[in-house]
Amino acid sequence: MPTDPGTATVAGTATTPSASATRLSPTQTRALFDILTHYETYAEISSFKTSAAITSYGFPFKKASEALTTPFATAPSTPRARTPISWFTSSEARKQSPANSTKSLDGDDDQDVVSTSPILQLLLTRIVLPLPGVSDIPRSFWSVRVQGIMSRLGEADLSESYDKGAMGTRKTLATGTSAVIEMLGRGMLGGVDKQESSMKDDEYDHTSADDLERAWGHVVQGLVYGDLVNQLFDHFVHYDDLETLSPTVEASARHNIFHIATLVHQIFILSPEGQYLLKLLENVHSLVPYALLKSTLRIGNAATMISGMIRILLAKLSVTSVTNWVGLTQNADDGMNLLQRIMAAVLSWDASEFKKSAEKVEKAKDGPTDEMLRTIREHIEDTRSEHDTVREASHQNSQSIITAIFNARSPALNGLLTEAQHAQCLEYYSALLSVRDRDSITGAICRQPPDMFTQAIKDVVAAYEPMIRTVHSRVDLREHFDAFQVFLEEFIRASRPKKPHGSAEEKLASVEDYVDLLMKHRRLLYKWIHAVASQCPDIWESLRIWGNDMIVRFRKPPNPSSDIHSVLGKLFTTLEPDTQSQVLQAIDSHAAYLDTVNAISHARMQYLVTAADSSGGTTDGPGVYLDRWQSLLDETLITPPTQKGAMRRGKDVKHITTMGKTGIGGKRLERNVGGGSVQAPDVRVVVSALGAQFRNEVRELAMMS
Repeated sequence: MPTDPGTATVAGTATTPSASATRLSPTQTRALFDILTHYETYAEISSFKTSAAITSYGFPFKKASEALTTPFATAPSTPRARTPISWFTSSEARKQSPANSTKSLDGDDDQDVVSTSPILQLLLTRIVLPLPGVSDIPRSFWSVRVQGIMSRLGEADLSESYDKGAMGTRKTLATGTSAVIEMLGRGMLGGVDKQESSMKDDEYDHTSADDLERAWGHVVQGLVYGDLVNQLFDHFVHYDDLETLSPTVEASARHNIFHIATLVHQIFILSPEGQYLLKLLENVHSLVPYALLKSTLRIGNAATMISGMIRILLAKLSVTSVTNWVGLTQNADDGMNLLQRIMAAVLSWDASEFKKSAEKVEKAKDGPTDEMLRTIREHIEDTRSEHDTVREASHQNSQSIITAIFNARSPALNGLLTEAQHAQCLEYYSALLSVRDRDSITGAICRQPPDMFTQAIKDVVAAYEPMIRTVHSRVDLREHFDAFQVFLEEFIRASRPKKPHGSAEEKLASVEDYVDLLMKHRRLLYKWIHAVASQCPDIWESLRIWGNDMIVRFRKPPNPSSDIHSVLGKLFTTLEPDTQSQVLQAIDSHAAYLDTVNAISHARMQYLVTAADSSGGTTDGPGVYLDRWQSLLDETLITPPTQKGAMRRGKDVKHITTMGKTGIGGKRLERNVGGGSVQAPDVRVVVSALGAQFRNEVRELAMMS
């Protein structure tokens, strides 16, 4: 921490904090860092509900003015490469550095875009873009294909959980993704603390959470500060397993399997949308032509095999595709390829279930009047701004979304609305929104010309073709494809509710079920890695170089004064005394919360590793990020269930699926299938006071990528 906060600079600007400025302890600084990265990451992810997020993302996407003027047929190629620079330096040094140049290797001059998603951009440019194969993908893949699809989805004005009265699938997946990504963001921004650890420990008790966590800590140290990356790469060249590398690696692998099993269990079992997601997975699985794909993989010539795969997956068969080919039409909807047809079919089946729910309301005896239903349908077709206005009115006036819709269009309808009709209107509105969402997603990815999705797949295949040729000529891909299919089928079976013999009540899958599944099939993954490592040394070496270059980015900066935690301390000293007091109180509450959830996670791990060898039915596994995920869901605003009433939060509907769902995915999970989670403290004052400044600091780091 700096010794003189009165002369500290933040982003190169001198500050003169109050004489009563308070220093943050290491514990408080970590809590502050957790708060800011948690809410910044989710804010960035949730911003993609509009098309503006992708045009203001920065590299490798185009800014708004260029996105409008650049023809779809042309775009620069190759991701940028920048001169390395220390991450945490003064703003003046950053400006003088070649790394802040606005020119990339491909000659583009759009590198100085002020990104509105700095954490996501940092992870993309530091981890994903340098990945072998990805670095060969043409720039147009990002700035035209991906950007085009994301813009279409943003313009589609997809619905909110607020309107549906429950946590939707997109909300569940977005918050879960945020909880995982924020851990990577903290690791890259703050670095891993260097500790004295030994990779030579030869005894670990696999039924002790302390030992498993200690082993994982040693592995992290070995990866970031030691030579474990090279050891792992060397090991897989000679062996088709992981555990024999060392007892430390064996124990840490078991530690990670418990965490992965818990995450999968959270998504597919504890989440109200879990069985719905499983149904989608089953539908996709049933449509994949496995036999045809495996027969194509059997072709000896790599070029012929790749061509065959492309024809199977991307060929379009329609009248329009033929007329386009002969030149009679141009830039029209030329049908869908196999991948698009699978997506469209699954979403169409799903939409039909919601249509049935809507039709049921329309035909209900003593249901809403035709005028009420027509008003709801007309509102759905309104603009985004109108939807936002009505949603805000509902929130501000403590009234349901249906009441707000009627007030905006025909206030007299609210006087005629009974309680039963209001509930039916909520279900009708939710069902129609779900139908519209699925139609919009299908249109953006599968139907709207030009076809960005097909070209994006072709770009990826073209970039990876040299690797595919090498692997195909040296590895039996069909064998590993078979193994993947078997694993997927067993995963689906393990995730389905089961009725124990002699019992009428269904039993949900436990964390142990997923632990057993992963332990059983982990060797299939190891065999695939060993096959590539031993038979494709050139590919393996390029991955080794990427792994070493990527992992060092998680080291602490050599200069303590340039550490992100020091930067946060400086930001805190710029606050007014009254604000400091409020922020400090929230930070202390959050620090206590983190201590609690860490202790609970450790206890869950201990219970799980003990029960894993028995026939236990554990529903809660380890992972602090699970509580952070749940806190995002719990804070989500939900429309009141009655015409007038207080706003609900996600925690009030955490076991209820989206209204209008039927079938497997539409069960009302009113029972609490998992243990309770700890209530996260209210830290809005911290985000309000320091969120914007923190984003600016992260933005400057992302610009140096």
